[in-house]
Order: sequence, then structure tokens, then C-alpha cells
Amino acid sequence: MSVFPTTRWSLIQASDPEPGEAAAAWGELVRAYRPAILGFFRRSVLTRDADDLAQEFLLRSMRDGWWSRADPEIGSFRRFLLVLLKRYLAQERDAGHRRFESTGHATLEREHHDTPDRQFDIDFALCLTRVALDELGEEYQRTGRGGIFAALVPWLSESPEHGELAALAEKIGVTPNTLAVQLKRLRVRLQKAVRSAHAELSIDAAHAESDMATLRLVLEGST
Repeated sequence: MSVFPTTRWSLIQASDPEPGEAAAAWGELVRAYRPAILGFFRRSVLTRDADDLAQEFLLRSMRDGWWSRADPEIGSFRRFLLVLLKRYLAQERDAGHRRFESTGHATLEREHHDTPDRQFDIDFALCLTRVALDELGEEYQRTGRGGIFAALVPWLSESPEHGELAALAEKIGVTPNTLAVQLKRLRVRLQKAVRSAHAELSIDAAHAESDMATLRLVLEGST
């Protein structure tokens, strides 16, 4: 049977990890993807209960070993996490908690295709991008280019206004052409970093590509 690659996720999924490794890996994933988890609950239940429900989910998932039950056929951490979230939500709803009283937004969400599942994918993609950005930022910082990285980040998704690139280039003592090349390279490196971070959460290259294609479609539909 195939197994997930050796990553923080695979350490959690492993049936017999080294002492402390699973907890450390779980902590890393929670820090990276908690916004997506919390967002799922905030769109699924009463807002005042979402934080508590997210915390209960995280504690129980680690305590009861849910993460080690990952079916490799699911193919990716994103899909498995969504399965766990929906399963846990259904169990809590069946228990009859008041937190599942109608918020009045369900019909509106369906009309706009703004479902918890779809929004979870958007949040997950944003978390994934943040992971990649953090890794790139650390690398730039180690090589003494942290200032340039911080200055270029706002232009990764939008082009600089007329004159902004030249002004920054003058400020840091490089030519505008040099800075433009660095911005182009950073965009390419970010794309590669996102794919690399995502690949670590997929069982193989085929599942990684399929999962990434799903995220791209969701993001394109949100613009």
C-alpha cells in the first residue's frame, strides 16, 4: 500500500512514529492551517461557538488518533482534513447542540455557491501560500535580502503603480531593471514554493497535481 511521503503530515499518519515527532508535526500543521479549520466552523455553525468547536476538534483529533487513520486513497492532506471536519460536524449536529441553530445565511450561501466546503478550499490555499511565503522570507533573510523581500511581497499579486518600482530601486541602490528582474524571479519562486509545500501534503505527484488543479479552479472562481 502506498504511504504519504516523509513530511510532517506523514509523521502524524504513521502508525508508529518516534516519540514526540507526531505531536511536533501535528503542531506545525495546526499552526499553518488553523485559519482554514476555524473558517470552516465559522461558516457552518453559530459564530460564537466556532472557536470552541475548532479547539475541541483539534484536541480530540490528536487525542483519539484521527490523523493516523488517513486513508492513502484520499490522496491529500487537504481532502482528508475536510473529511474529518465534515464528519466531526455531523457528529456534533446529531448530538443536538444549540450551536447548530439556523443563522439565516444558509440559503444566501447556496445561491452564491459560498459553501463551507468551497470557502475551506480558498482558506486552505491562502494558508498554503502563507507557508510558502514564510519559507521564502526566511531564506531571503538568511542571505541578507530580507528588506528586498518585504518590499516586493505586496507586488507579488498586483503590479506596482507607475513610478513605484523606480522609487524603490533608487531607495535601495539598484537599477529599476534589476529590481524588476528580482520581482519576476520572486514570483516564479513563490509558485514553485507553493507547489513544493503542497506536494509534501499529497501521496504522490498525480494526486498533488489533481489537488492543486482543484485549488486553482476554486481560486479562479473567487475572483
